[in-house]
Amino acid sequence: MEPQDRSEPNTTREGGGFPRRAFLRGSAGALSVAGLVAAGEFGGFPPLPSTPTAHASPLNAARGPEAAYIRTWGLAPDGPCEAGADPECRTGEPSGLRGAAGGMSVPGLGIPLGGVGAGSFHYNLFGTFGPWSMGGSQASDWWDMRTLPQAAFHVREQVAGASGGPTVKTLATRHDHIAPQRDFAGVLPQWNQLNPGDGTYAALYPFGWTSYNVFRSQVSMRFWSPIVAGEDERTSMPVAFFDVELANPTTKAVDLSVMFTFPNATPHPSGTTRTGLYSRFDTDARSGVAGVTLGSDHRTNTPDSYKSEWTIAALPATGQKLTYVTSWNGAGDGSDIYEPFSSTGMLPNSALDDSDSAGAVAVTVRLRPGQKTTVRYALSWDFPQVYYDAAPSGRAVWMRRYTEFLGATSTATNDYVPNSYPFKQAFTIAKRELARRDNSLAAVEAWWKPIAENPKYPVWLRKAALNELFGMVFNASFWEAGLVSNSITPAPGGPRLGADVPGTHLFYTIDGGSGGAPANEMDVDSFGYLLYTKLFPNIELGRLRAWLQLTKQDRWGRVPQQIMFDTGPFINATGANQGAPSATSEPVFGAPPPGTDDLGKLFDPAGGDAFRDCFHKLIYRVYALYQETGDKSLLTYGYPQMLRTLKHSQFFRPPGSHLPADPPSNNPPSTYDQLLVNGHGIYNCQLYLLSLQILSTLTPKARALGVPEATPAVQKEVDTELAAAKEEFEEIFWNPKTGRYRYCDGTGGIDGRTGDIFGAKKPVLPKDAAFLDAFYAQCVASQLGLPDLIDLRRARQHWHNTLDAFLAPKDANGVPVGPPIILDENLKPYPMDYAQPGTGRFVPEIADVWPGTTWMATAAAVHIGRKTGDGKLIAKALQMSEAVANRIYDDGATTKGHAFATPESWFVANPNISRYAAYARARSVWQLVDALDTVQGSSK
Repeated sequence: MEPQDRSEPNTTREGGGFPRRAFLRGSAGALSVAGLVAAGEFGGFPPLPSTPTAHASPLNAARGPEAAYIRTWGLAPDGPCEAGADPECRTGEPSGLRGAAGGMSVPGLGIPLGGVGAGSFHYNLFGTFGPWSMGGSQASDWWDMRTLPQAAFHVREQVAGASGGPTVKTLATRHDHIAPQRDFAGVLPQWNQLNPGDGTYAALYPFGWTSYNVFRSQVSMRFWSPIVAGEDERTSMPVAFFDVELANPTTKAVDLSVMFTFPNATPHPSGTTRTGLYSRFDTDARSGVAGVTLGSDHRTNTPDSYKSEWTIAALPATGQKLTYVTSWNGAGDGSDIYEPFSSTGMLPNSALDDSDSAGAVAVTVRLRPGQKTTVRYALSWDFPQVYYDAAPSGRAVWMRRYTEFLGATSTATNDYVPNSYPFKQAFTIAKRELARRDNSLAAVEAWWKPIAENPKYPVWLRKAALNELFGMVFNASFWEAGLVSNSITPAPGGPRLGADVPGTHLFYTIDGGSGGAPANEMDVDSFGYLLYTKLFPNIELGRLRAWLQLTKQDRWGRVPQQIMFDTGPFINATGANQGAPSATSEPVFGAPPPGTDDLGKLFDPAGGDAFRDCFHKLIYRVYALYQETGDKSLLTYGYPQMLRTLKHSQFFRPPGSHLPADPPSNNPPSTYDQLLVNGHGIYNCQLYLLSLQILSTLTPKARALGVPEATPAVQKEVDTELAAAKEEFEEIFWNPKTGRYRYCDGTGGIDGRTGDIFGAKKPVLPKDAAFLDAFYAQCVASQLGLPDLIDLRRARQHWHNTLDAFLAPKDANGVPVGPPIILDENLKPYPMDYAQPGTGRFVPEIADVWPGTTWMATAAAVHIGRKTGDGKLIAKALQMSEAVANRIYDDGATTKGHAFATPESWFVANPNISRYAAYARARSVWQLVDALDTVQGSSK
């Protein structure tokens, strides 16, 4: 096969006609941000008539936009090493705490590449590929902390007339750490790796940028995947683009070559069989795309590697020449592939061995002085199936979402139609996506720029909001296009979850990507509901249909707290703590057994359902999606289940009360599962008001659609209960003496006691404790344009009387650590060793700063400040979130390696100790984005 020497690539737009809407109301078209370079992809280098490629962009290719997360390339701190948190970072020996709390940050992470549910991997600060999260049972608990030593970019530079020969560099550097989950290792030993500090790394998801200072030429790269708001097709595609940008600032001609090497890799280090390897060179005359495909096809392969492929491809532009190697020794030291590249910058267009273990593509170009070009690479993969084991009960195999756009079809019950997918489509994906790369870039920027460049958002907020999107494609992201086979017993009442409504595509992630946390929790994931509702409504629709179906099939109308991977996921019932409402026909209230001050193991049935916020979170998520999309079928299917789960929540109203009480036990009352509630709690009671308001608003709409459950009697009952519940809420929670809303009303009969939750003593909190998330439901009501649930004048007073206390905690350097989740009656933080001095055991939650809660609480304060005309309240409240964002992304000496793995929390007294890296709650940052400038959404 001859080297590919292409003319200007075909610029025909494929897949056109995708509707584009202004992402932010009133913000598109007139945005400017200081510091952005608007002189093309390389500011300062005017395009010449013979420039191979020139694509206008407002981004500085070396650093990205001003809101980007920026680090010196290849440099990452060791991260904190606290003996009480996870001594693995001292000894290298597993401590067990990673599985229990995910307490170790991982400095050096970057943005993940890949589509939603397609499998993904980070292109990290060291230029290596990892960690990995390909989904399925093998990635169900945490990501695979590994990199691929054969995968890298390499640059050869030869300046005309220069002495000393060419400069050849592999754009990667080694990073070793004693703790396995902090070890990025390196590439093959015979490659000339860079040194830490040899460039810059920047990221603002879904884009990342690197630049390098070791060449006489200007060399930088933009890497990204086509995550397009409101569009399933490209958002689900298993593809990553690498735009290697080259410019010649010298007075002499420069020959430059860029090589991309990649192995025929298995998707997981264990649990996967992938053999029967092959490789080939593919080219497409119409588009000009060419590349090497590395595949596997053998009868012994596990479902996740069945007929699977990788493709490394490029789209050569005018003046660029493509060469390749179909096979080199991926198990060797790298010298075999390095020798021809180092010698000439070109590859021999053949195989170097017969291992089929790795491939390579190189693109070569000569630049005259002042000239620039972009080498366009893509990495695509086709691992079309994902499987889940639920030993010993069975196994479920699913098709990934992207396969539907490449031929896969499904039945009315959302089962995959056998043989409808052609398989072995990695090159097809690469050629199609490279051919429409410009169109995809415009589609991504259509929703991304109004956030990245919006001056209404502080820089730290833009950085946090966009980069927190990483978890949608990482964290074992699962998005399906049909059930292939299954031997797991379906949920009671049948059919299996997700089969009730045709066209349902289930979505699932784990909550803590670094381990230890549960999966797809309704209580946690709902903090980030607005992100999905506004930007990716079809992802939200699939999940809500499954939750509604489970609620429909449940005898009591319960809402599951989580969906575990070993349920298929979604095939069987949830494994969460959701039992029957009570062992008796009436709820049990009152004090625990006499003779003890410890609540001990008082769980269900004495306390009824745990996680009582889940009822209401399903209700508001369905309403929000219906309001956003106008999907009448969602209302007709969802309204009866919303009404049933509302009635289920009413089961927990004490006699004479119009508000549900929380469990009088250690049963987790809500998402704050280790904060005990004595009687009525402000969090769940306010959510109950929200549910009543939503049902009051929806009932006439459902009645007009002919939903039989939406009757005038229901309307009257809901409206009557809402009025009474709102009055009771103010009576029991507002304390005029303190000028604050109470945490609880103290009616549960458990004063002075403690609860032993997961081995840690927790106090029964006093009723006048100050709770950071006191206005969660009011925030949601404001977002959804519903009437206020509470007295906003009192809420404003509450914030003015507590904000200084929430902002007070600082670390040893005097830097704010963020607001505690709760303060005592005297507005002081709880100590991290509460109730167990000298034990060396810490008490999580009560003494923590939670980034996700902070962003939600700040959004609530912004809404309250706007409605009451209090700009000072808004400004001060934003300081809470700024402190948290800086600690995650920017605050120099205090940054603990949390970027792209935001933890659930860290201790107020010692922020070096954190819990649950890469936790889903942090997507609540989009609530704050919306509060400052309303998110218009992709479906409007």
